[in-house]
Amino acid sequence: MKWYLDFGHGGKDPGALGTNSTKESDTVLKIGMIIKNNLEEAFEKVITTRETDKYYSLDYRSQNANKYNCDYFISLHMNSSTNKSAKGCEVWVYDKSSKVYPLAKSICSNLSKTINTPNRGVKISKDFFVLRKTKMPALLIEIDFISNSVVENNLTSPKYIKDIADSISSSLLSFVDKSIIYDNALYRVCIGAFKNKTNAVNLKNKAISKGFNDTYII
Repeated sequence: MKWYLDFGHGGKDPGALGTNSTKESDTVLKIGMIIKNNLEEAFEKVITTRETDKYYSLDYRSQNANKYNCDYFISLHMNSSTNKSAKGCEVWVYDKSSKVYPLAKSICSNLSKTINTPNRGVKISKDFFVLRKTKMPALLIEIDFISNSVVENNLTSPKYIKDIADSISSSLLSFVDKSIIYDNALYRVCIGAFKNKTNAVNLKNKAISKGFNDTYII
């Protein structure tokens, strides 16, 4: 499949801001790049709107996805409210008959459990530009409320960011009958074998001097 990952806002448009000035644009970029890597590790094709803090119009985002003839359009956002206690994830789709409606439900359910936040459910809107103007099935994820101080504080944790990204990635890949590839294998490289230990020590020291600090003699 060919996925279009749209990381909301960017550049002159930071999106919503937390109490401590955490930017929505920075947050979704961090999460989105992990999702991109997870999908590519599973041999999925990924096109992104941006991979740096740069601004792109809503028209560019939808037209770019159309240009590359992507199969699915996924837009990442953080929610915000004047009610600072508001919390929870929700996913928006164009209509209930959308092919990605079941995927939207899965993302809500899985994300809610993963980061222990309320499941606000799947919502319908024909007002979102990127849902209306994309030719492929599209959804927009509101991960949680950046305006909530607990959520904003959690976003400083790399593990929390990765948990969000892995949860969304798992839902996307499961939708196309795949899963995240976890490769925890360690590969050792042998660069020499000597009868004289002095030669082995000299090579070990040379390797360490080149920056290979995990070098050892066996």
